[in-house]
Formats: sequence, C-alpha cells, structure tokens
Amino acid sequence: MAAIARLAADPDDLETLDAYCATGSLRRAAELLHLHHSSVSRRLEHIGRSLGMDLTAPAGPVRARLALTAWRLLAEAPSSAA
Repeated sequence: MAAIARLAADPDDLETLDAYCATGSLRRAAELLHLHHSSVSRRLEHIGRSLGMDLTAPAGPVRARLALTAWRLLAEAPSSAA
C-alpha cells in the first residue's frame, strides 16, 4: 500500500488508475479522462512499474482495485488513541 500512497502524490496517476480499474478498458478509461488512449496506455505503463505489477494482465486491474480500496479504507479509518 506504500506504492499506492506514493502514487497518490500525483492526482493524474491516481485518477488514471481509478478510471482503468472502474472500466476495465484502456479505451473506456481514456474516454472518461478525455485523453487519447495512447496517453492512458503510457500512464498505465508508468503506474504499473511504480506498483510492481502488470496492469494489462488479467488480474492486474483486480489487484490494483483491491490495493486502492484498502488504501482508501485505511486513510479514512480514525486513528485509535491510547
């Protein structure tokens, strides 16, 4: 999840990953983001390298969506005070 936290430093990367995971399609993600599909492809290659996973592999978007969800849940969870 540290990789997702680093990725979140660039809102464009986080938005791209979110759109790709939500649609499951590079071209549909590009439409959502109002970008050319080749731009989204380049972003996803960079994001995949940052996360250490192949986002184009069948399990790639699922793994990325799970990591995003876990990261968001942890970020929203109230910290426990002792």
